[in-house]
Amino acid sequence: MRVDGYDILRSVAGHAELFSNARDAVDKAALDILAAELEAKTFDLDRLKRTCNVLGSDTLALVLQHFPDTVPKALIDRIDPHHPNAATENPAWTRSHVVALATGVARPEPKPQLTKTKTASKAKKKRKPQDDLTEKIFWATSVMAERRRPPRTPRKSK
Repeated sequence: MRVDGYDILRSVAGHAELFSNARDAVDKAALDILAAELEAKTFDLDRLKRTCNVLGSDTLALVLQHFPDTVPKALIDRIDPHHPNAATENPAWTRSHVVALATGVARPEPKPQLTKTKTASKAKKKRKPQDDLTEKIFWATSVMAERRRPPRTPRKSK
């Protein structure tokens, strides 16, 4: 038989007065559970929004305050990697941006489109020797010239 941790935690939470001596352990366990979930590679924007709906935005913001700066940073790197401020902003901005993404106030930045310039495309194109040849240069002058025959001499009739 396997122990159901969720069932035990539900019972502990339902009778908090009975487990008052374990308050610190319960707080630590709750933060550890959330940290493991938020750091999971499969944790995406949809799961962040659903977690925010379950916890509430205020509780999510409070939980993020208790995590090291690397946890919200990793979330931003995974969920909104193309945000222009993601790499340079401070931890307070990162935490608030996670909450904004979770509540739907902010959306992830789309991947920037690369614009191609004509000079860059010409520089990247490798030239082939055939590209430098034109039709007149390619064909020998003897091929392009009209065929010249020696003048015909009239035949003598017999």
